[in-house]
Amino acid sequence: MSDTTEEQKKQILCRNCGSSILSDSEKCLFCGSYQLPGRLPFWKYLSESRIFRMGFLFPFPTFIAISAPIILLFYPLPFLDWSWIFILSFFLISFTIFGFIAERIFLNKVKGDAKDFREGFFEWQKSLYLKSPYLSYLGMFLFVCVPLLDWEGPIAFSASSSFIWTALLVFLIKVLIPLF
Repeated sequence: MSDTTEEQKKQILCRNCGSSILSDSEKCLFCGSYQLPGRLPFWKYLSESRIFRMGFLFPFPTFIAISAPIILLFYPLPFLDWSWIFILSFFLISFTIFGFIAERIFLNKVKGDAKDFREGFFEWQKSLYLKSPYLSYLGMFLFVCVPLLDWEGPIAFSASSSFIWTALLVFLIKVLIPLF
């Protein structure tokens, strides 16, 4: 009986992917994230923490995107155009949406259902299609302009994809619409 309790104490859950690893291991075998905070820079350690990403990093920009127009409504800045507030809010909300989607895709990669990001995306699309084909079409529409590379992590993917969609929005608002 003491062997089983001792064996259970040696197993911990990875802070990034949640898989069971040995308590004295430095890196997770499945996702490669470091488990000890002193081994790498603080920001890299935070970015590899799934709790930090899901609890703070991805929800917080939505709070800023909603509160910025409200604050600027009560305290207007004369030199600031409202279209830029809309564009900033769009970027932050799309960062949140793509961040949560990237977490789902990377979970497929970590669980072993996919070997890279592209296959994780296809597994995510299959699960969406089983729920509803329209959700799957919406998921494909979100990724029309985003390259399906083997992304390093959810933060890089969500930042780049939200930048691409925001650049398209800026092109529409600032270039194409004024032409008409």
